[in-house]
Amino acid sequence: MKKYLIFSTLAILFFLFGCEEERALRLQPAPEYYQGRALLPNGQQVEMPESDRAAIIELCQPDNAAPTIPSGERRWHGTVTLTQPLTATTTSTAFPTATFFTVENKSYVQCQLDSITYVTKINAMPESLNDFQDVADAYPEVAKIRSAESHEYEHFAQEMKQPIGNEPYPERKGIEHTLFHLTMPFNGEFELTFTSAEGEEHLTIPIHSSRSPYLSFGLGTEKSDDLIEYAIYTSHDQDDYKEVLRPGQADISKMLGATLTEQIPSVLVPGHSYPLYSFTFMKDGVAHRQNVSLTYHQPKLLHGEELTERIYETLNGKRHALFHDLALIGTESKDAPFLQHLAKEEVDFLFRAIERANATSYAGTPAPTPYLTLFQGVCAQTFDVSYDGTDVYVTNSKSGSHFKLLNEDAIQWYRLFEEDRT
Repeated sequence: MKKYLIFSTLAILFFLFGCEEERALRLQPAPEYYQGRALLPNGQQVEMPESDRAAIIELCQPDNAAPTIPSGERRWHGTVTLTQPLTATTTSTAFPTATFFTVENKSYVQCQLDSITYVTKINAMPESLNDFQDVADAYPEVAKIRSAESHEYEHFAQEMKQPIGNEPYPERKGIEHTLFHLTMPFNGEFELTFTSAEGEEHLTIPIHSSRSPYLSFGLGTEKSDDLIEYAIYTSHDQDDYKEVLRPGQADISKMLGATLTEQIPSVLVPGHSYPLYSFTFMKDGVAHRQNVSLTYHQPKLLHGEELTERIYETLNGKRHALFHDLALIGTESKDAPFLQHLAKEEVDFLFRAIERANATSYAGTPAPTPYLTLFQGVCAQTFDVSYDGTDVYVTNSKSGSHFKLLNEDAIQWYRLFEEDRT
């Protein structure tokens, strides 16, 4: 079983990075179908040309992933997100987010694909980032925390009184002595744990979502009409505090107050839970008590066989296919009228049918919808579709090689894609 898994894993990586021999199904890296945008530390966003998009796909290959990151201050140079306008959905990521940083003047890229994190040492940054070396942000190796000073509490209270959202504005109130400031390391996440007699609830603060080295957070309440809810309010610059972390059952009738717990150290040890404070509120005429603690979690850097297997599991199901009347331009919207997107069952059939098609020296007459493009992970492949009677042919649009589907697959092809035309 393990031998089969290793073989299958290598096969999918060949699909992803274009290393297999010529045959009908031969997907290749396709930077032309991506749009790329880099977020810089100064907040500026830079569009990435196709040459940089291709370089990033190459740099995030998993085979050279490192087991650890060297010690030392890390300087963030930019985070690149690649999207496929033709296939992108809100629930599916086809390519890792690539975050570029340096340690001791040596360059690295951290690639994040869903819950998979891996780091690779690189020789050079993408060219689009070279002109912005002077805006890199420094991050500490460790997570640090401190309690707010008196004037910062006052500022927090005033910011919470500012109108946020739409009229009628909710009435917000900051709870005294609950404000803390985090100095965040380069990666990982923070976890807030709310503990009561009813159980625990966990809220996550991911670092990569903002790439800001600092975060302030404090407990507050928000009243709209007759409803009062409590939440943790956060800010990266101590203004607004409009980002909200709220437990599932946070409605109350009255906040009674909060108490700081024991003094916490300035440096947070990864994986250790630190109690911050407890607060008491009234709900349905009963007093309830909540304890709040904070934990910093370092990411697990994957490498070697484990990384290969996880990427296989993640990208194996990220397939998409579409028929189209016109040649594709990668920046076109997936809603273009000449595109016909296919359901998962149809996509699975196409991959299976084309994979076992036989090479031939000729093709048929162009089909009514003459083009088919398959996507998997970071790769794509376009075919010209043609018919000869009941036979179905697909031609590799780049190489010109022709392939004929098996008879049973041709019957299924007509049933799925041509019955409505007749």
